[in-house]
Amino acid sequence: MMKKVAAILTAALLMAGCSAVQPSADAQTGGTAEQKLTFAVLDDPDSLDPNYTANTFAGPLFFTAFEGLVKYDTGNNLVPGQAEKWTLSDDGLVYTFYLRDGLKWSDGTALTAGDFEFAWKRLLDPGYASQNSHLAYAYIKNGKAVFDGEMTPDQAGIKALDDKTLEVTLEAPCSFFMSLLATWTYMPVNKAKAENNPDWSRDIANYVSNGPYKLSDYRLGEGIYLVKNENYWNSANVKLETLSFKIMQDTSTALAAYERGELDGMLRVPSSDVPQYRAREDFHSMPQFGNTYWLVNTTSPGLTDPRVRKALALAVDRTSLIEDALQATYDPVLGHVPKGYIQSDGKDYREAGGNYGLKPNADIEEAKRLLAEAGYEDLSTFPRLRLGYYTNDTAKKVAETLQQMYKQNLGIEMDIVSAEWSVFYDQVVQLDYDICAMGDLGTYLHPMAFLSTFAGDAPPLETGWRNPEYDRLLEESLKQTDPSVSDSMMHQAEDLFMNDFPIIPLYSGTQSMMMATYVENWYYSPVGAFVFDQIEILPH
Repeated sequence: MMKKVAAILTAALLMAGCSAVQPSADAQTGGTAEQKLTFAVLDDPDSLDPNYTANTFAGPLFFTAFEGLVKYDTGNNLVPGQAEKWTLSDDGLVYTFYLRDGLKWSDGTALTAGDFEFAWKRLLDPGYASQNSHLAYAYIKNGKAVFDGEMTPDQAGIKALDDKTLEVTLEAPCSFFMSLLATWTYMPVNKAKAENNPDWSRDIANYVSNGPYKLSDYRLGEGIYLVKNENYWNSANVKLETLSFKIMQDTSTALAAYERGELDGMLRVPSSDVPQYRAREDFHSMPQFGNTYWLVNTTSPGLTDPRVRKALALAVDRTSLIEDALQATYDPVLGHVPKGYIQSDGKDYREAGGNYGLKPNADIEEAKRLLAEAGYEDLSTFPRLRLGYYTNDTAKKVAETLQQMYKQNLGIEMDIVSAEWSVFYDQVVQLDYDICAMGDLGTYLHPMAFLSTFAGDAPPLETGWRNPEYDRLLEESLKQTDPSVSDSMMHQAEDLFMNDFPIIPLYSGTQSMMMATYVENWYYSPVGAFVFDQIEILPH
């Protein structure tokens, strides 16, 4: 079991390449620097509760204010976090975690295995309605039965044996379970706080966490502000005193602020600026296990036929979108799961899975043939649809490019609409859109990080698409002890999904970042983990 985990981590490390942990030589000028970092991120999280949200905008807070049983280091390795050690039963089903001595919450109260048990059982509670419940009920013993209301939470395979020992029993051996535990979904919450105040995560004055930093202030649309957590188990080795995540949706504005010295780093460089910054020492291109795609509302007029949805996917010239519109170095994605996961046979999952008739360039002739076959030989009768995106300069550029491609390639007119993320996501959940911007960043290096997003009766992202056979294949794939059989079942499931085209896959690639050369010992992993606990600001 652990060998399989090690293999996944090795693949992630190879994917990540060199980490940005070495300081610039000319930054070491002697003296003492103020241990303060100001870093620009893209948007507000939709929740400050790590067990609840799937929103990647929450990552900066959760990966710095909280810590799970395991975490990533600056070499992209999984290392002990709140757990100092663990064991695995011979059958690969029972994990026993032993917490470190003297763990505390940021308010100084004791952190126990019961806090983990409480947090994880919340994930299985249908009334809690976590956006990431599928990351728990698909793996933990009796988890699905609890989620479906057929069993009580006490029957789930999660048990605190004592204050320092947590036992977790799985439905079937899972080669990537340890990677799941490094996601924020499995981070603990303070049981006493949450039980006494269900809205604890909105009470900033009493917000408690267990990571290297603690929340000091949060101003919607402005920033998330943290300070060093003196009650963190490894606080003696945490050098940063203050950590500020400035919320800046306009990346051009953020880049200008960085150049003025108002920021020490920023998450995403505008695509048009990447060519001129690429050679700079403070520019970093960090590999990502992700897929940018557009959701298709399969219930919208004109979009109920999979032939129409495939035609719209075929009409997109991904090469031109990437190279001309975005001026980026992304790779076209011709399926749901991107490149990056190596199967048991040594092949990349995406390459083994094929392309579903898609090409890097547009196939206009085939797109028009499919539309005619679906009853739209006269494209003037095609419904006028909305291309929706959340407030983001890159998403806006993609929307404008798709609008132009559909008009030029197919003669179809579409309208562009936009909204702030919180409103936009609500619209997605309520199917109040036609075609809209979205994407997945795999929070663990496995195809299920993508495939599970559209499984079940209440998937995290709503397209109106359902297929019980898809759900069955994914569920059965997780029970397989032969990884080749599991890989085959996941491919079968993806085939069902992609042949119906509830998404239009576009591209995958790297995360372009700026980080001043005087910032040492940081990392941003392929699965989106901020490794900021060892940062040191050098004299500059």
